[in-house]
Amino acid sequence: MDKDLLAKLAIRIKELRKLHHYTQDDLSHLAKIGRSTLGNIETAQNDITFSKLKRIADAFNLSLSEFLNF
Repeated sequence: MDKDLLAKLAIRIKELRKLHHYTQDDLSHLAKIGRSTLGNIETAQNDITFSKLKRIADAFNLSLSEFLNF
């Protein structure tokens, strides 16, 4: 995935997580992904699969289009 896109996605996830008052542990539990994986996504160090994108969007009760609206 493009580094600029990963960075934008990382910012979006952090902003939504803080808006919902979720810790990384909270979000990783809700999205059923590892906390270290989430941390790497939030720092744009890891590429992300479509299924993880969907699970994170679901954790915020957002559609993928709403979630990716950045």
